[in-house]
Amino acid sequence: MATPARGPSVKTPDKKRIASLDGIRGVCAMIVVTTHVAFSTFVLPSSAGPPTEGIWSILWAGQVGAIGPFFIMSGLFLYRPFARATLAGTPQPRLGIYFVRRASRLLPAFWVLCAFSLIVLNLSSITGVWDVLRPFLLLHIYDFHWYAGLDVAWTVPAETQFYVALPIIAWVMHRLARGVADPARKARRMLIPLGLLVVVQLGWALYINSSFGPWPPQFFYPFGVSGLFAIGMAMAVWSVLTEVSPDKAPKFFGWATKRPNLFWLAALVPYVINCAQPFSIPGTADWLSPEAAVIRSALMLIFSFLVMVPLVVPGATSRLMEVSLGNWPLRFLGRISYGLYLWHFAVMYLVFQSGSIFGETVPVQALLGKFGFWELLIPTLVGTIAISTLSYYVLERPILKLTDRLGKGKAAPSVATSEAGKPAPEFTSSGAGRP
Repeated sequence: MATPARGPSVKTPDKKRIASLDGIRGVCAMIVVTTHVAFSTFVLPSSAGPPTEGIWSILWAGQVGAIGPFFIMSGLFLYRPFARATLAGTPQPRLGIYFVRRASRLLPAFWVLCAFSLIVLNLSSITGVWDVLRPFLLLHIYDFHWYAGLDVAWTVPAETQFYVALPIIAWVMHRLARGVADPARKARRMLIPLGLLVVVQLGWALYINSSFGPWPPQFFYPFGVSGLFAIGMAMAVWSVLTEVSPDKAPKFFGWATKRPNLFWLAALVPYVINCAQPFSIPGTADWLSPEAAVIRSALMLIFSFLVMVPLVVPGATSRLMEVSLGNWPLRFLGRISYGLYLWHFAVMYLVFQSGSIFGETVPVQALLGKFGFWELLIPTLVGTIAISTLSYYVLERPILKLTDRLGKGKAAPSVATSEAGKPAPEFTSSGAGRP
């Protein structure tokens, strides 16, 4: 394999781009929280109830992008050092440090939520040791068991399994590119497995909805978001290729640099299509046919790609992006976005007064419509932001700083680098979760 003598030079982090990435995390996290509040108040009903807010229900049901950008960012940021090793000849990432960092980012905060949910919300339903161990071992989506407060925590196992699979996928991509000198040809070979992962996501949506109907336990398996991870990894390939051989950069990188806002404008197309809920019922959170599930999955891929392109392409910035995403409130929400994702359902159960601490744990489906939208949203936001802030500054950030010390002499910073020059925490898919 032809290996360049030196890798690309390390560039100074783009602070505006970093701010926008924090901002998009904040936006997506807030969409997730408000969407689940909308679902719980019949603003966004399921097939069990008709749309109650007319056009607002239809517009809300049309959102397809809250989870996508998080998975794309995971694929981009985590695969980028591996892509550098293949395309630029830099050293391969040290897997021991990689796994320690990933585990320390994802698990401690999740385990705190598990402990809280089991003791405060689910204590009366615990019948054995396995009921306690199952969520801590991330097996609650396979040996499927409902826990109040962990309703949307299926993305934690999905993200963890991607972390484990990523070095294997990277090895396959490296092998495919081996022996090729031209960086552009290398990149094309590296994209082959990623294209297959996109097909897997669409195929999985078709399979589970054809075989099991809407929202089966199999919905929560990581195959359903494999294409989003793959898009992020592809963006890592393209961005490193642009550094190594600027003249071989994908054409759409140039388009994003010249007209970044057009990508966001184009993202409205899949959104509007999804508002119509093809092969389903407009204004509802469910898709009622395999065709609807596949179309929604495809629209999510397209929408998320279009939203993220101008945020990750070097030099692609605009006043709109800086103002809408680079402001302090959204950047702050982006920093605590993992906590927002983890805790908002637990807080909703407390507002509903449902849980062992109140005498009985009632599933959220039985509580729909108990509160109005604003009546539920305000205490949910206040409680979730407070807990998430505490979680970030007391637990998550100190652990990140501790594990960063393991990375002395680590690889060059990528677009995930913070203003201080330290690796920004690649938040898990905190926008994930079904509506």
